[in-house]
Amino acid sequence: MEIWLAVILLLVGFVLLVKGADFFVDGASNIARYLKISSLIIGLTVVAFGTSLPEAAVSISGVIQGIDDVSFGNIIGSNIFNLLLILGVSALILPVVVNEEILKRDLPISILAAIIIIPMYYFLHENGSSALVRFEGLILILLLAGFMFLMFKSANKTRNDIINSSTLQDSNKSKPKEIEAPTMSKSKSIVLVLIGLIGIVAGGIMVTNGAKEIALFFGMSEWLVGLTIVSVGTSLPELVTSITAAMKKENDIAVGNVVGSNIFNLLFILGFSSLVSPVKINSTAIFDLIFLVVISIIVLIFAFRERKLGRVEGGFLTLMYLGYLVYIIIRDIPSI
Repeated sequence: MEIWLAVILLLVGFVLLVKGADFFVDGASNIARYLKISSLIIGLTVVAFGTSLPEAAVSISGVIQGIDDVSFGNIIGSNIFNLLLILGVSALILPVVVNEEILKRDLPISILAAIIIIPMYYFLHENGSSALVRFEGLILILLLAGFMFLMFKSANKTRNDIINSSTLQDSNKSKPKEIEAPTMSKSKSIVLVLIGLIGIVAGGIMVTNGAKEIALFFGMSEWLVGLTIVSVGTSLPELVTSITAAMKKENDIAVGNVVGSNIFNLLFILGFSSLVSPVKINSTAIFDLIFLVVISIIVLIFAFRERKLGRVEGGFLTLMYLGYLVYIIIRDIPSI
């Protein structure tokens, strides 16, 4: 592909991502009000899965094509990007309140998911190389099923609580504070979600392909391409969605999207990719995996302090990502 065509692909993809994310957040949050489901659950499931589709498309196709470094690097790089830059920038724009359920359940689950993959690197191999084999992929998929069960159980409890609260309030002729009135019809909400999802997926893939062509043109290694250019490209839906949600003061969607996407990336995308074909892991990946665990714990500690991420924490996370970016580029210099 010519460089000028790759640049055009990149720019068009950005436009699709921005508008797609805007539509998706509006539609998803409105559906949550109709279903009497908290925005947190919507952010952790529907929005998180939708914005993770570009990662899924790139990683699964990468495994099929035998480009394991791009596939695995994309997943780990996306999670690091989500935690440091997306949460960091969102908090810089406007302090982000972190829901209690995210602190006690979802962030710890995302940390556990990252920790589990580290011993998998050492235990089973494929043709003499460290890899995530189909058995390990099945374990990750089963863990995702357990996470989804918790989400649906929580959603059902929240809905029942709101309905009961509404019934009690009816006798006083007053509307419960928990229930926010939908701002558009159900059909329009669904259409917005679908249009937004198409825009996010198409934009993410276009940005990724354009960025990948530009990066390879300059001779970067496949691992660095996956860890930086491709991971940033596929994480743009999360970036735009979380920033858009934060600006609309939909904090549960902003944070839930990031944490939920990280869980989906590790358990679903990596798990499914391993089921399709064993994913070989290079030795450099262990440092990046450990770094992912460390920054996840740092974010958890920051959020626990005041139940929110302020501008100071946002600035620190953003600087950490820039420092990490400089490090991995320097680390890759011998192979460039």
